[in-house]
Amino acid sequence: MNMRKLLAFFFACATTVVVMAQNINFTNAEVKRLCVANWDTDKDGQLSRQEAAAVISLGTVFRENGNIGEFPELKYFTGITAIDDSAFYKSSISGEVRIPGNVKTIGDYAFNNCRNMTRVVLEEGVQTVGWHSFSGPIRTMVLPTTLTYMSSMAVDPYVNSDPSSGVFVPDGDLYLYSRSKTPAAINGFAFYFMFSQAHLIVPPGYIDDYKAVEGWSHFGEYLQFGDVNMDGNVNGRDVVALRNSVMGRKPSPFNEYCADVNIDNSVNGRDVIALRNLILGN
Repeated sequence: MNMRKLLAFFFACATTVVVMAQNINFTNAEVKRLCVANWDTDKDGQLSRQEAAAVISLGTVFRENGNIGEFPELKYFTGITAIDDSAFYKSSISGEVRIPGNVKTIGDYAFNNCRNMTRVVLEEGVQTVGWHSFSGPIRTMVLPTTLTYMSSMAVDPYVNSDPSSGVFVPDGDLYLYSRSKTPAAINGFAFYFMFSQAHLIVPPGYIDDYKAVEGWSHFGEYLQFGDVNMDGNVNGRDVVALRNSVMGRKPSPFNEYCADVNIDNSVNGRDVIALRNLILGN
């Protein structure tokens, strides 16, 4: 084999490796099956990142499917600008549901009656949330600064215990993080079912701004990012308390939700850095 052919051979092999590396490794087998069945355009039995990026609508492919679990691979579907109405209605999508910023609109009933959904993160870029979009045993929810509107009863941490009864059963408190210093002009009933048992966490110094806006004015508790010692201020004493907690010293009082300054669902050294930056205005 001459040098030109040899180089061509190695280039072809390298190209194949690169292409193969772009295939998505799915967390859940049922999610992969559905994605491959619907969007595997080259029919190789895999879904590549390029194929996912070409999808413009999920439709109702996942609706009422009881075999799907976590779906972190949604981030690869960069061509989607809206989650369709009832897209995941009554599905078993579980754990953290993270909506990437390319999605501007979340449709009506998109994630309604999802009984395994415990955490929802709307990334920067998401703008509107539809009617009854999220319903399930949600413990935490993160809202972006880009949020402009949430419809009536958009978020609801209740699950219908019996489809024929019409009775909704509460499943724990909801901690709602709003990144924005400016409260979005949401519908007054966006959080209607869980006002009294919901905790709203906002940037330091903006609690009164939220309380003054319809839709944000009826929460059970108002907290601030970084106010880990719960004294109503965010300052160096909170940095000390947070650092002590990370080192295992268990300061008291201490609020773990306020301590998760970077909202990554974990309290660690990164939060200490984030809190210092917050205090310095960075």
